[in-house]
Amino acid sequence: MEACDVYARQCSTLITCLDLATMGATLAAGGVNPVTNKRVLDPKHIPPILAEMTMEGLYEHSGEWANAVGLPGKSGAGGGVLAVMPGVAAIAGFSPPLDAAGNSVRGQAMVAAVAQAMGWNVYRVPGT
Repeated sequence: MEACDVYARQCSTLITCLDLATMGATLAAGGVNPVTNKRVLDPKHIPPILAEMTMEGLYEHSGEWANAVGLPGKSGAGGGVLAVMPGVAAIAGFSPPLDAAGNSVRGQAMVAAVAQAMGWNVYRVPGT
């Protein structure tokens, strides 16, 4: 448990919520950092990154997340959660504690609520 505690503390010191939001917004903007307006990623890399986030970003809960929230997401052991609506925006949050899979409990709930309120879901069929 001590090793897990040290790992979680290390994870939570290197990335801020603003960093997460900027990274997500950069992915949403096709690789252009919204703060600097500079291209930092080749657009051809965005679809594979978002696909990996969808398949593995919330550990063993990734499939459930994709079905329930409908956005590529990534969580971290430090309590951060990020979701991307391609071409539109990103949602980021930070809030320990974590669930059994290592995902922020409150962060997931907040991101899911914002995505639903905005009508963001890459799997939604128009008119439903």
